[in-house]
Amino acid sequence: MITFFTLSASSLPKKQKATRPHLPYAERKVRSGLTKALVAPLVLVSAASQASPAVSDIKGDWVLDDGNAVARVAPCAYAPSRLCAIVIQEVLAPGEESALNQIVVRDIRPTKLGQFSGQYQIGPQKTLPATIKIRSATVLEMKICMGIFCDTIKLVRKV
Repeated sequence: MITFFTLSASSLPKKQKATRPHLPYAERKVRSGLTKALVAPLVLVSAASQASPAVSDIKGDWVLDDGNAVARVAPCAYAPSRLCAIVIQEVLAPGEESALNQIVVRDIRPTKLGQFSGQYQIGPQKTLPATIKIRSATVLEMKICMGIFCDTIKLVRKV
């Protein structure tokens, strides 16, 4: 994306390079400064508009990076203004308890542009704080911490 907006003499055809008039040093510096001043905001606006999809973009089905579970992010039944993540598919190892149809993250709400917070459910009445960051339109990163120990889970949008 950045290379689309940045133009340099090296991107001109050879014919144009040869016929380009030589400018005095001061005028080249002014033009260079103007180009940077005009291009930098375009790059920043473009990057910002692609970095964080809209709040509703996290709704949908998300697969854990290891592929062992799929969670659906949708409005919570008890509070439609908040989002919840519910396990809709899972692959269990021998001896593991099923979390199928259970809420694993509750009270998901936006905190900053492209970032959410919620409560990760670890037991019937036990939760840990979780932060969710949108890395792209198809990738979420969830960080769950207990004291100084944290774990990061990557989720990929199910196609």
